[in-house]
Amino acid sequence: MALKVDNTQPLLIPLDQDTVSQEMPRIIVHLAISDNDLESAMLSLLGRNPRFSIVKGSIGYAVESDVRLIDERPDLNQLRNLDEKIPPKLVYIGLDDTDDSLSEAARAGAWAFVSEGADSSELEDTICAITETGGSPLLKTIAASQSGSTSLLGELSAIRSDSTEFYAEQNPLTAYEIRILELIARGEPSKNIGNIVGLAEQTIKNYVVRIFIKTDTHNRAHAAALAAQRGWLSSLDSE
Repeated sequence: MALKVDNTQPLLIPLDQDTVSQEMPRIIVHLAISDNDLESAMLSLLGRNPRFSIVKGSIGYAVESDVRLIDERPDLNQLRNLDEKIPPKLVYIGLDDTDDSLSEAARAGAWAFVSEGADSSELEDTICAITETGGSPLLKTIAASQSGSTSLLGELSAIRSDSTEFYAEQNPLTAYEIRILELIARGEPSKNIGNIVGLAEQTIKNYVVRIFIKTDTHNRAHAAALAAQRGWLSSLDSE
C-alpha cells in the first residue's frame, strides 16, 4: 500500500507494520531506476524487508535517502541543482559483473555493484553493508581483480569526470603521498618510485604504509583505486 502525505511530500512505501529495532535503524532507499521492469523487481525484492523505506522515481531526489539504486550514470546537472548536503551512497544495478560493468559503475560514482540476477538477500546485504561500513565493496572487487585492476585504474585515473568530483571526499593525503600514489597507479614498484622522487626504497615503503592508514585501504591497488575514483590523482597521461 502506498502512502502520499501531500503534494510536497515524497512517496514513501510502508513495507509492513513490524517495528524495526533501534539497534537496526531504518534505511531509506531511493529507486532511481530508469528501467520500469527493473524498478518493479527491485521494489518487490526490497519490499519484504521492514528495515527499508522505499522512495520511488524523481520525487525521491527531494528526500535525504541513505542509498540510491541506479542503473545508469546520474544526471550531474540535476544533482548539482539539488545541492544534496549528504549525497546518498550509490548502488549500481548492472547486467553482469564483467570488467566493463564494474568500470561503468565506478564512472557513475557507485560504492557497490549488484547484478540484475541477484536475489533479495544479496541486494539487501549490499545496501546494509555500505550504510554500516566506510569501505567500498566495488573498489575492493576492482582491487582484487588481477586481470581488470590495471586497466580500470588507468581508466579511472584518466577520467577526472564530474561524477568523481561531485562525490569527492576531502583528500587526507599530502602532496608527496599523492605523487607516490600516482606512481603506484602507474605500476611502479617501490625501488623505481624511490629513484624517481629521490628517496630510499624503505622510505617509500613507509610512505605507502601511511597512505594505507589514511585511506583505510589494505593494498596498493585498493588505495590507488580509491584515490582515482575520488578524483585525487592526476591523469596517467599527463606526463
